[in-house]
Amino acid sequence: MMHGNLKEVCTHLMESFGEDSPVAVLVWTLEDVMDSAECMDITEKEAGRVLEFIAEDGDHRRYGIGRDEVRDMLTNLREDEAQAREVTVSARALAQVLRVAGDFMRLEDAQGGEGAAVRLWPEEHEAIRKVMDALKG
Repeated sequence: MMHGNLKEVCTHLMESFGEDSPVAVLVWTLEDVMDSAECMDITEKEAGRVLEFIAEDGDHRRYGIGRDEVRDMLTNLREDEAQAREVTVSARALAQVLRVAGDFMRLEDAQGGEGAAVRLWPEEHEAIRKVMDALKG
């Protein structure tokens, strides 16, 4: 698979196969990707990343690629980006947010019984505990 501009792709094809070799080429453009995922408010930057992923991913060679696969790729790229995103806030602001979260969890325990919040949100509970410990340290 290859990703690039028209000149780069044509040069690669000519160098790899020669001008007399029969080939079949499937082309996905930025516009094709954007049309396929327009219901997801895709940006040009995201469409470019999906094109790169199409060039890198080998599964579609065997199974093909269509609108659903493009949408899945966009969803995966967005999820990866959201997980890698970092935010900086002051320790004071973070402590205030954690106090509110702690109050909410205590309310849940009061209404649902001791340990209700931990049962409902175990990962969040552990994250709050770790961050509070870090702020104390």
